[in-house]
Parts: sequence; C-alpha cells; structure tokens
Amino acid sequence: MYDETKTIWEFLEATAARQPTPGGGSVTALVGALAAASGEMVVNYSLGKKGLEAFAGELKPALAELARARQLLLQLMVEDQLAYEAMTAVRKLPADSEERRQKMPAAQLACIRVPEMIAATGVCVLERFDRLVNFANPWLLSDLAVAADLAMATIRCAIYSVRANLGDLAEAEDRRAIETRVGQILNRAVMLIQSVTPRIWDRINLGT
Repeated sequence: MYDETKTIWEFLEATAARQPTPGGGSVTALVGALAAASGEMVVNYSLGKKGLEAFAGELKPALAELARARQLLLQLMVEDQLAYEAMTAVRKLPADSEERRQKMPAAQLACIRVPEMIAATGVCVLERFDRLVNFANPWLLSDLAVAADLAMATIRCAIYSVRANLGDLAEAEDRRAIETRVGQILNRAVMLIQSVTPRIWDRINLGT
C-alpha cells in the first residue's frame, strides 16, 4: 500500500512500474494534496504579514480547511488503491457465484465514490482559493496560481476515473444520477478556475 509514509521516489517508482496500483486515482489524489499544501504555504506567508492583519479572521480558517483537505486527499489516495484491490478480488470469484453477485455492487460503487470524493474535495480547495485571491500575500500569488491549476487538474482527472467506471453499473438510473453529480462538480470547478486565475494575474500585473 502506497501512502504518506512512502518516499516520493518509492511512490514514483511504484507508479511507473508494471503494476495496477498506485494508478491514476491515487496519483490524482496526491496532486490534490499538493494543491492544498501549496495553498497552505500561501496562507502561512500571509498570516502575520504587515498590512494583512485585518484578514486574519479569513486566513486562520483557510489554513485549517486546507490542512483538512490535504489529509483527506491522502486518505483517499489509499482508499483508491483499496477500492481497486477489492474489485480485483471480486472479479476473481466465479462468475456465477452468489458471493460475487453480492459483493460486486459495493466494489463497483467504491471505484466510483472514491474519485467522486476526490473531485468534490478539489472543488472545496478551489472555493477556498477563490476567497483568498483578493488579499493573499502578493509575493505568493504565482504559487496560488499553481495551486489552483493543480486543484483543477485534480477535479478533471478524478472525474475521468468516475466516468471510466460508470459502465460497470447495471442500472441506467444510477449511471445518470452519478453523471449528473460529477457534471455539476465539473461545472462548478470551471466557474471557479475562470474566476480565480484571471484575478490572480490581474493582481500580479498590477503589483498589488
């Protein structure tokens, strides 16, 4: 299992290897955690900075929220691997067995719910960045731009994983409901990134 206790080198080697995990879902969650961590850095350099004292009431909750998002995304990085392993185990059961019939729906849903949670968490991170843009430390605005783009990539890639697994669901109604949810998540993310990025660069270009 590849989690936060592994080195960067170990995770990259495992990702590059001919083995199923860590795969796209785990990589996506890790990117999301990096987005949150980069946002935390921006907040840490904003807290206590001269001229930004009035924003401490916004910055302190932002720091706590981004830290929670980072930890959740690292947890989801592990859960993605567990979901894949559970699905693999179910698929090895005899096709006509009662055990497979009973276990398959939960395994399928786990492979959808985990990346859906990754995407939803990415939106929460972007929403926090949207509130930070106007008063974050100006020297860290390019870092905030990087964090925002990483969060957007997290959301898009997580939704890829959701959609890749939708075809396994037997019920068309379930597929439509999930597609609607992730479509709403993506639409929200697009609105946010289109709000965040231009405002960051406006501040950078104005030197404020």
